[in-house]
Amino acid sequence: MSDEDGAVSEQSLPPRPIVGVLHPGKMGAAVGSALKPAASAVIWAAAGRSVRTSKRAEISDLVGVPDTDEVVRRADVVIALCPPEAARDLAGAVAAAAAAAGRALPPLYVEANTVPVETVREIAALLGPENVVDAVFTGPPTYEEGRTEILLSGAAAAAVAALFAGSPFAPRIVGAAPGDATLVRSSEVTSPG
Repeated sequence: MSDEDGAVSEQSLPPRPIVGVLHPGKMGAAVGSALKPAASAVIWAAAGRSVRTSKRAEISDLVGVPDTDEVVRRADVVIALCPPEAARDLAGAVAAAAAAAGRALPPLYVEANTVPVETVREIAALLGPENVVDAVFTGPPTYEEGRTEILLSGAAAAAVAALFAGSPFAPRIVGAAPGDATLVRSSEVTSPG
């Protein structure tokens, strides 16, 4: 839940939170669209994005705001979906924007990039492990139920799972710490059989 300085407590969010999607590529647009029924608004940062990304966001009926700083200022939850090599930099930009906005804590940060567990743990150390949920999508961007599962881990995983309830993405909590979902994905990918 947001308090007067914009901080999000470990386990709760407002009943209809503002969700920021950074950034609405194919998966981000599908995720943003899926979260619209649970959110009061789904926003994205328009600055520096391609025409293709802007069109995806428009088709998904996401609300454009000027930049990442504005997403961080407004959002209760930020879902990070960017190229894996940009994951650390995006988390750093969110941390800096939260500090510049005077927030005691950043918005709840859902690290949903395909990155190594070490990167997830570095992001959790940067933003605070209580404010980071590790999310792993096990299928393609989807607008239909039953095609894609989201593995979640972290202190606020239940709050993120509740956002996806009834959406095309099926949430499954697999651990208590950021990085646990990434480890489960790694073990499922490398397991024989």
